[in-house]
Amino acid sequence: MNIDKFTITSYDQILGFDKANGSLDMILDELTDFSLSQEEEKVDISGKAGRVIGSLKKNKKVTGSGTNGMLSGGALAAMTGTQIEDGEFTIRYTDSVTVVSNKAVTSETAIGTAGNEIGTIYLRDENKAYISGGKKLTQTSAAPAANEFSYDPATKEITFFAGDVADGTEVILFYDAKVTGKKITNDADQYSKTLQVFIDVTCQDSCDHLFHGQFLIPRADFSGTFQIQGGAEPSTQGFEFISQPDLCTGKNSLWDFIVFD
Repeated sequence: MNIDKFTITSYDQILGFDKANGSLDMILDELTDFSLSQEEEKVDISGKAGRVIGSLKKNKKVTGSGTNGMLSGGALAAMTGTQIEDGEFTIRYTDSVTVVSNKAVTSETAIGTAGNEIGTIYLRDENKAYISGGKKLTQTSAAPAANEFSYDPATKEITFFAGDVADGTEVILFYDAKVTGKKITNDADQYSKTLQVFIDVTCQDSCDHLFHGQFLIPRADFSGTFQIQGGAEPSTQGFEFISQPDLCTGKNSLWDFIVFD
């Protein structure tokens, strides 16, 4: 390999590890762009007649920034200063059910205070509105009267007052339900993490020989400023970190770059 004349053809992946226990916290392997920039402050030293007789260099700074083509749970956890949790969580579920013979069945099991698991059911008006118009039914723990309904969480069955809602009517309801999944909490008292980062790259020299490279960053202080975007364009993961000396080991390196076959 000739590292007097070479180029980095691709940034392949960025790995982030917890500095305390060495566990893998983050993988960014769909990088659409990345840059590792360096700044250095220089202050001129002036002599007679204001001529520059030297310079004082200070405040070296290395910043990594880029975009991953897909959202990364590990990166979100790093930038919010939290961990990814596995378990059962409560969400607010939006459900549309169709009434048949004064009955309907919820898609999920509504949870909450007995007799008030759902609270309100919404019927659309002739303009298909259910907030600015339409009809609202209220849950009861007894047999339903006009404009009321009851709910049995054991069977997920809703019972309407006879003749209150015509067969085939779609009604809208919102309720809390338990789901199994993963959770990232953005706690106001927790801040972005500092990780040990490894950046894998592919290189090519002037003779078209391919080889590998890796940047080793002992302390990458991730920024907690980011956007979660979506809509017309797919969601991407923007990120930024600043490299810092690892004072715990007494080393001042901001990064090491190793090239190898």
